[in-house]
Amino acid sequence: MTSTHHRFLRGLALTAVVGAAALPLAACTSAAPPTGAPTSESSAAASADPAPEESPTATPPTLVSTPVDLDCASLVDPASLSALYPGLTAAEAPEPAADDADAADSATTPPLGRIAAADGTLCAWTDAANETITLGVAQYDDAGLTSLANDLVASSNSVPTYGVEGYFDVERGVGRAELFPLPYDVVLESTAFVEPGSAEPMAAQVVAALEATGATG
Repeated sequence: MTSTHHRFLRGLALTAVVGAAALPLAACTSAAPPTGAPTSESSAAASADPAPEESPTATPPTLVSTPVDLDCASLVDPASLSALYPGLTAAEAPEPAADDADAADSATTPPLGRIAAADGTLCAWTDAANETITLGVAQYDDAGLTSLANDLVASSNSVPTYGVEGYFDVERGVGRAELFPLPYDVVLESTAFVEPGSAEPMAAQVVAALEATGATG
Protein backbone atom coordinates (compact mmCIF):
# COMPACT_ATOMS: atom_id res chain seq x y z
CA MET A 1 0.00 0.00 0.00
CA THR A 2 1.48 3.32 -0.95
CA SER A 3 1.96 6.28 1.37
CA THR A 4 -0.55 8.20 -0.70
CA HIS A 5 -3.16 5.57 -0.05
CA HIS A 6 -2.45 5.71 3.72
CA ARG A 7 -2.90 9.50 3.76
CA PHE A 8 -6.24 9.12 1.96
CA LEU A 9 -7.57 6.62 4.56
CA ARG A 10 -6.42 8.87 7.46
CA GLY A 11 -8.29 11.76 5.81
CA LEU A 12 -11.50 9.72 5.62
CA ALA A 13 -11.20 8.68 9.28
CA LEU A 14 -10.59 12.28 10.42
CA THR A 15 -13.59 13.51 8.42
CA ALA A 16 -15.84 10.87 10.02
CA VAL A 17 -14.69 11.81 13.55
CA VAL A 18 -15.29 15.55 12.98
CA GLY A 19 -18.74 14.88 11.48
CA ALA A 20 -19.74 12.64 14.41
CA ALA A 21 -18.66 15.30 16.91
CA ALA A 22 -20.63 18.01 15.11
CA LEU A 23 -23.97 16.13 15.14
CA PRO A 24 -24.70 16.44 18.91
CA LEU A 25 -23.72 20.13 18.80
CA ALA A 26 -26.16 20.77 15.94
CA ALA A 27 -28.90 18.87 17.77
CA CYS A 28 -28.37 20.97 20.90
CA THR A 29 -28.34 24.30 19.15
CA SER A 30 -31.41 23.58 17.02
CA ALA A 31 -33.60 22.84 20.12
CA ALA A 32 -33.28 26.40 21.47
CA PRO A 33 -36.06 28.85 20.42
CA PRO A 34 -35.08 31.80 18.25
CA THR A 35 -33.93 34.85 20.14
CA GLY A 36 -36.87 37.11 20.98
CA ALA A 37 -39.57 34.53 20.18
CA PRO A 38 -42.61 34.97 22.51
CA THR A 39 -43.40 32.16 24.93
CA SER A 40 -46.93 31.02 25.77
CA GLU A 41 -46.64 32.71 29.19
CA SER A 42 -45.56 36.06 27.79
CA SER A 43 -48.29 35.91 25.11
CA ALA A 44 -50.96 35.26 27.73
CA ALA A 45 -49.70 38.13 29.86
CA ALA A 46 -49.63 40.49 26.89
CA SER A 47 -53.16 39.58 25.81
CA ALA A 48 -54.72 40.00 29.28
CA ASP A 49 -56.93 43.11 29.54
CA PRO A 50 -55.91 45.63 32.20
CA ALA A 51 -58.20 45.75 35.25
CA PRO A 52 -60.80 48.55 34.94
CA GLU A 53 -60.34 51.49 37.24
CA GLU A 54 -63.07 52.02 39.83
CA SER A 55 -64.98 55.30 39.55
CA PRO A 56 -64.82 57.40 42.71
CA THR A 57 -68.08 57.58 44.66
CA ALA A 58 -69.58 61.07 44.66
CA THR A 59 -69.85 62.56 48.15
CA PRO A 60 -73.08 64.49 48.76
CA PRO A 61 -72.51 68.09 49.84
CA THR A 62 -72.93 69.08 53.46
CA LEU A 63 -76.43 70.44 54.11
CA VAL A 64 -76.03 73.99 55.40
CA SER A 65 -79.24 74.98 57.20
CA THR A 66 -80.80 78.12 58.64
CA PRO A 67 -83.18 77.79 61.61
CA VAL A 68 -86.87 78.17 60.73
CA ASP A 69 -88.89 80.25 63.19
CA LEU A 70 -92.44 79.61 62.01
CA ASP A 71 -95.23 78.17 64.13
CA CYS A 72 -97.60 75.48 62.90
CA ALA A 73 -100.69 77.72 62.91
CA SER A 74 -98.95 80.14 60.54
CA LEU A 75 -98.10 77.29 58.16
CA VAL A 76 -101.52 75.60 58.16
CA ASP A 77 -104.59 77.63 59.12
CA PRO A 78 -106.55 75.62 61.76
CA ALA A 79 -109.94 76.55 60.25
CA SER A 80 -108.85 75.50 56.78
CA LEU A 81 -107.38 72.31 58.20
CA SER A 82 -110.73 71.31 59.72
CA ALA A 83 -112.44 71.84 56.38
CA LEU A 84 -109.81 69.91 54.45
CA TYR A 85 -109.35 67.06 56.90
CA PRO A 86 -112.34 66.84 59.27
CA GLY A 87 -111.57 65.62 62.77
CA LEU A 88 -107.88 66.55 62.80
CA THR A 89 -106.56 68.44 65.82
CA ALA A 90 -103.10 69.68 66.69
CA ALA A 91 -100.85 67.11 68.37
CA GLU A 92 -97.36 67.05 69.80
CA ALA A 93 -94.69 67.01 67.12
CA PRO A 94 -92.77 63.72 66.84
CA GLU A 95 -89.36 63.34 68.42
CA PRO A 96 -86.69 62.33 65.91
CA ALA A 97 -84.60 59.23 66.57
CA ALA A 98 -81.43 59.87 68.57
CA ASP A 99 -79.11 59.22 65.61
CA ASP A 100 -81.22 61.48 63.38
CA ALA A 101 -80.68 64.47 65.65
CA ASP A 102 -76.94 64.31 64.98
CA ALA A 103 -77.35 64.22 61.20
CA ALA A 104 -78.46 67.68 60.12
CA ASP A 105 -75.92 67.61 57.30
CA SER A 106 -76.76 64.12 56.02
CA ALA A 107 -78.88 63.63 52.91
CA THR A 108 -79.36 59.97 53.91
CA THR A 109 -81.11 60.73 57.23
CA PRO A 110 -84.93 60.19 57.23
CA PRO A 111 -86.47 63.51 56.13
CA LEU A 112 -88.30 64.46 59.34
CA GLY A 113 -85.26 63.60 61.47
CA ARG A 114 -83.08 65.64 59.13
CA ILE A 115 -85.45 68.62 59.43
CA ALA A 116 -85.52 68.40 63.23
CA ALA A 117 -81.72 68.27 63.32
CA ALA A 118 -81.57 71.32 61.03
CA ASP A 119 -83.56 73.37 63.56
CA GLY A 120 -86.62 73.32 61.33
CA THR A 121 -90.29 73.40 62.29
CA LEU A 122 -92.16 70.15 63.03
CA CYS A 123 -95.93 69.95 63.33
CA ALA A 124 -98.44 67.13 63.76
CA TRP A 125 -102.21 66.68 63.68
CA THR A 126 -104.21 63.60 64.62
CA ASP A 127 -107.81 62.42 64.71
CA ALA A 128 -109.86 60.07 66.91
CA ALA A 129 -108.67 57.06 64.93
CA ASN A 130 -105.03 58.06 65.55
CA GLU A 131 -104.57 58.97 61.90
CA THR A 132 -101.68 61.45 61.94
CA ILE A 133 -100.33 64.00 59.50
CA THR A 134 -96.80 65.25 60.17
CA LEU A 135 -95.25 68.36 58.63
CA GLY A 136 -91.63 69.42 58.59
CA VAL A 137 -90.13 72.63 57.17
CA ALA A 138 -86.40 73.33 56.95
CA GLN A 139 -84.29 75.92 55.16
CA TYR A 140 -81.09 74.94 53.34
CA ASP A 141 -78.59 76.58 51.04
CA ASP A 142 -78.81 76.15 47.25
CA ALA A 143 -76.28 73.30 47.06
CA GLY A 144 -78.11 71.35 49.76
CA LEU A 145 -81.53 71.81 48.16
CA THR A 146 -80.16 70.75 44.77
CA SER A 147 -78.65 67.61 46.31
CA LEU A 148 -81.94 66.68 48.03
CA ALA A 149 -83.94 67.24 44.84
CA ASN A 150 -81.50 65.18 42.77
CA ASP A 151 -81.84 62.28 45.20
CA LEU A 152 -85.63 62.42 44.83
CA VAL A 153 -85.40 62.44 41.03
CA ALA A 154 -83.79 58.99 41.31
CA SER A 155 -85.81 57.58 44.21
CA SER A 156 -89.30 59.15 44.14
CA ASN A 157 -92.00 60.29 41.71
CA SER A 158 -92.31 63.82 40.37
CA VAL A 159 -95.65 65.59 41.00
CA PRO A 160 -96.30 68.62 38.76
CA THR A 161 -99.51 69.67 40.56
CA TYR A 162 -97.88 70.86 43.80
CA GLY A 163 -97.16 74.29 42.30
CA VAL A 164 -93.42 73.95 43.00
CA GLU A 165 -90.93 71.16 42.42
CA GLY A 166 -92.45 68.24 44.31
CA TYR A 167 -92.29 64.47 44.75
CA PHE A 168 -94.43 61.74 46.25
CA ASP A 169 -93.85 58.15 47.27
CA VAL A 170 -95.31 55.52 49.62
CA GLU A 171 -92.90 53.59 51.81
CA ARG A 172 -94.03 50.95 54.31
CA GLY A 173 -97.59 52.21 54.15
CA VAL A 174 -96.67 55.86 54.81
CA GLY A 175 -97.19 58.40 52.02
CA ARG A 176 -94.57 61.13 51.81
CA ALA A 177 -94.79 64.36 49.84
CA GLU A 178 -91.64 66.47 49.60
CA LEU A 179 -91.60 69.84 47.88
CA PHE A 180 -89.27 72.76 47.41
CA PRO A 181 -90.68 76.30 47.65
CA LEU A 182 -87.11 77.62 47.67
CA PRO A 183 -85.24 78.10 49.94
CA TYR A 184 -87.39 75.67 51.95
CA ASP A 185 -87.66 71.91 52.05
CA VAL A 186 -91.20 70.82 53.01
CA VAL A 187 -92.04 67.25 54.04
CA LEU A 188 -95.55 65.89 54.66
CA GLU A 189 -96.07 62.32 55.91
CA SER A 190 -99.18 60.28 56.75
CA THR A 191 -100.71 56.84 56.33
CA ALA A 192 -103.70 58.80 54.97
CA PHE A 193 -101.61 59.88 51.97
CA VAL A 194 -102.19 57.02 49.56
CA GLU A 195 -101.52 59.01 46.37
CA PRO A 196 -100.12 62.47 45.47
CA GLY A 197 -103.54 64.16 45.55
CA SER A 198 -104.08 63.11 49.18
CA ALA A 199 -101.35 65.49 50.31
CA GLU A 200 -102.09 68.25 47.82
CA PRO A 201 -104.54 70.37 49.90
CA MET A 202 -102.12 70.67 52.82
CA ALA A 203 -99.14 71.10 50.51
CA ALA A 204 -100.90 74.06 48.87
CA GLN A 205 -101.59 75.61 52.30
CA VAL A 206 -97.96 75.36 53.36
CA VAL A 207 -96.59 76.71 50.07
CA ALA A 208 -98.99 79.68 50.21
CA ALA A 209 -97.98 80.41 53.83
CA LEU A 210 -94.27 80.33 52.99
CA GLU A 211 -94.79 82.56 49.94
CA ALA A 212 -96.65 85.04 52.14
CA THR A 213 -93.52 85.47 54.29
CA GLY A 214 -91.75 86.92 51.23
CA ALA A 215 -88.80 84.58 51.71
CA THR A 216 -89.52 82.27 48.79
CA GLY A 217 -88.49 82.89 45.23
